[in-house]
Order: sequence, then C-alpha cells, then structure tokens
Amino acid sequence: MRIGIACNAFARSGGMEQYALNVIEALIHLGHTPVVFTMSADPTLPTYAKAEVHACPHVAKWLPNKINVLRFNKWLREVRPTVPCEFMIGSCLAVTSDIAICGGNHIGYLKAMKKTPRFYDQWIINLERDMYANAKFVVAHAQTMYRELQAFYGVDPQKMKVIYPPQTFKVLEHELDRKALRKKFGLPEDKTLFLFPSSSHKRKGIELLRQYFEHTTYPELLVVAGRPLKHPFKNALYVGFCKEMQQLYHACDYTVLASFYDPLGTAGLESVWNGTPSLMGANIGCCEVLDDRSLRSFDVNDLDDFRRVMQDVREHPIHLEAPYQKYINMRTDVTIEEHVQELCARFLPMN
Repeated sequence: MRIGIACNAFARSGGMEQYALNVIEALIHLGHTPVVFTMSADPTLPTYAKAEVHACPHVAKWLPNKINVLRFNKWLREVRPTVPCEFMIGSCLAVTSDIAICGGNHIGYLKAMKKTPRFYDQWIINLERDMYANAKFVVAHAQTMYRELQAFYGVDPQKMKVIYPPQTFKVLEHELDRKALRKKFGLPEDKTLFLFPSSSHKRKGIELLRQYFEHTTYPELLVVAGRPLKHPFKNALYVGFCKEMQQLYHACDYTVLASFYDPLGTAGLESVWNGTPSLMGANIGCCEVLDDRSLRSFDVNDLDDFRRVMQDVREHPIHLEAPYQKYINMRTDVTIEEHVQELCARFLPMN
C-alpha cells in the first residue's frame, strides 16, 4: 500500500522526527511505500530512495517556525488530494492527517510555560483543532496527552487511544565499567553525577536545577549533555552533544529533568532502560510508566520539594538490578513494525 506520513523534517533528529523515521523504516520493511510530506528532507538518508518524498517548497529557514507551519499546512491542503495514498499518518501538525499522532500540543505547552497566547499562537491552536476534528483516529503518546486532548481540544474519546511509542533503545549486552566510562567522558570519580540531557534548557527546567546545584554543599555535579549552557554555573559540567548516550547514562548516578512541559519524557525511560534511576518532575509523562523503585518525582515549581528528593537519594541511594526493563511498566517488546501494523489496522476497518 501507499501510506502517507507527514513530518516536520525527514531527517535524523530527536522527538517526533525520530518517531517518523522509525515509522517510515517500518513501512518499508512491511512492504509498503511511504509517501512522505515534509518541510525538509535529507537525501542522504538510507530510506530516502525507498520512499516517495514531497517537500514543501514554500518554507524557509529564515522564517519563524510558526509561519513555516502555516505555509506547510496550506500546501498540504492543496497537494494531498493530488497524491494518491490509502491514508496519512501525521507525526507533526498536519491538518490532512487521517491518523493524528500527538506527542504534545500547543495549549498544553503555553499553560505549562505560563505564556499568554499571542495571535500567532492562536493560528497554531486553530490548526491543531482542525487536525483533531478531521482525523479519523487520534493517538496520544501518553495519558497526559489523552487528558489534555479531551480538556483543551474536545477530542472524542471514542476515536482516541493512548498508544505509547515503541522504544528502540539498545539493550546493554554486558555491564559497563562506570569508572572507565567516567574517565572516558572526563567526569570526576568522587562526586554523585546527575545527567541533564537537554536541547531546550528553559523548558527542561534548568533554572530550578541551577538554583539547587549552584549552592549545594554536597559532592554533587550536574552533567549537561546536548545544547551548551548559555550561563554556566558552579557544580555544572557541559560534556557536549553525545552520540554514545547509553554509555553516558551508565557513567552517571541519576538522570534529572525538571521540565515544565514534557509529555512523555523519553530520557527518563532511556535512563532506567540503561540502569540509571530517574529524578523527574511529577508532571513528566514517563512517571506514568516508571516503577517507583526506579523513580523519584518532585514538583517542578517547588525548589524545596526538589531539595527533599535530593536529600532522599543521598540518604537512600537508588540501585537498579538487571534486567532493567522490569522497571518500565509498559510493553517494551513491541517492535516498531508491530506498532505500525496496529495503526494501520485501526484505520483500515473504518475506510
């Protein structure tokens, strides 16, 4: 079958772009032809030649992203009827989606960040409303999304279901030597290390972490991976963008996120998957599925509550035992192919 999929970028990236790449690869493995509608595409991808790629010609890097999203959706409305495909999966804001995948929404983001909507925010919200109203089936990637889609967008629960995205993390084949890993990454051996993997520091709660780590008197270090810190501070070490995240998780004692808005919080899952406990804001989606033995949660708006959690792990350190997948209370053996087959099966009977 020719199955459409819309994504912001057909390229190697994180979040929903990586999810779209996984879906496209699975469609190819299942013998389908992915028909990709996107704002940008990387022709060096191994899957590029096996897909039919339609890139919007009306977007530009110098334009604000919201303007590009509007242009992309205007183009989608025009081009979609002219490109044959059985149905379309939307892994981004795409108003012509038959199956809309929700890994986040703009109203939820604005509320979490305590931002007042401006006129261009309303443009995006209106597009989201159109997408969810027109879609035949809506997938929420976490319970938090399910609740927000009902409360903020009035999505009919009869056409919506929580389906967690399959996790494609590598399984540790053998225990890694933490001392050797710390030496490799230039990390101290005499401190408790808290990994902060982030490309969006403000949203991931860097200010609360700064307030704590800058003043801690304990041998604790915040290890920042991803985007550089705009304003470095005491007891924080930037290690750059890391291509060996499995090793970096294992080198640290905990992973910490204080995100204001993080509907799934994949980093929390990946950390536990690799044997490193997670300290997560209670509002982060992964708290839904992480076993209490592997998790400590806190109020991201309350520094004292974070101090409580830090005192708790000092007095009662968390140690996980392999196999680490037992600490994740969701099916971890679902392949991306099985996930795609479930999506297709839910749409086709309605056709």
